[in-house]
This record gives sequence, structure tokens and C-alpha cells, in this order.
Amino acid sequence: MLLESYAIELDNCDPDEDFFESETMITITPPLPATDRTIARRASLQILYEVDSTDHDMKDVLDAHFAERPEAYVVRQVIRRIVRGVIENRLAIDAILQQYAPEWPVDQVAVVDRNILRMAIYEHLLQKRETPIPVIINEAVQLAQLFGADQSHSFVHGVMGAITAEAKQNFDLVVDEVDSA
Repeated sequence: MLLESYAIELDNCDPDEDFFESETMITITPPLPATDRTIARRASLQILYEVDSTDHDMKDVLDAHFAERPEAYVVRQVIRRIVRGVIENRLAIDAILQQYAPEWPVDQVAVVDRNILRMAIYEHLLQKRETPIPVIINEAVQLAQLFGADQSHSFVHGVMGAITAEAKQNFDLVVDEVDSA
């Protein structure tokens, strides 16, 4: 391991010492910080995946998830809001998804990608609580990188980018109309 690979300066260390050249040294990488919303989105994806790919009842899946994963207890309200919001608005969300990915019929989109996009579309366009758009897109892309296929993150990013670009364009048109009035 080379001294240059450290992200911080090491005081009082001689880089020429054999200590830094030892092959027995390991690099300790701190765990990625997980916010409550990140935990909630991961859990929501797991629940939506199960509900979408089986005939299991949403309430039963939620109850089983909370019983098996005590770490989800803290964010259970957020998980319930996301899961219920996606399921209750699925037809509208799927219509939006079809509009922005017309070459992919919704039922042919991979189950993981479909549910990541459903959550992101719900949070971006239908949720009453305000979550910054870059956060929604970033979290969706990260979920696609973790749980999706090789190019899932590109697909998710492309669809969400198109939705965001059109939403911004519509917002700009409204602002221009207000400014000219």
C-alpha cells in the first residue's frame, strides 16, 4: 500500500519506513452512511418487489418485513407511505413510466427496475411531502446499481432525467407566463 493512497495527511510518519510497505496491512473502509430515507427506500423496494412478483398481500408483506428486520422499525411510517403510495397509484405511475420509456412495455421492464422507477416517480410527482429531486434520482440510481442488472442504473437515470427535464420545462413555461402577465 502506498502512502499516496491515503485521503488524509499522516503527521510524524516517515513514508520510507518498512511499516508502510508491509503487505499485511489492510485498508479499513468506513461503512457508507445510511440515512433513514435510504433505509426506507431499500426496504420499500424489497416489499414492492415481493408484492409485484407474487400474489402476497401488501399488509402481510409489510408485517413480515417489520418482524424480520428490526432496523426498519424506526422508518416504518416512511416505508408504509412509500409502499402504499406506489401500490395505490400504480396505474397512474405505470402510465407515466410508459410515457417516458415507450420502447419498454411496463410489464417487460425488470421487476427491480420497474419498482425503483415506481418509487421515484411516486416521490417526484405524486407524493405530498417534498423531497429534493436530485435526492430522489440519486437514491433511485444507487438502488439500481445495488440491486439491478448491469445497465439498470443508466435506464433509471435516463427515465428520471426525462421526467425531470419535462417537469422543469413545464415549470419554466408557467414562470414565463406569470412574468409576462
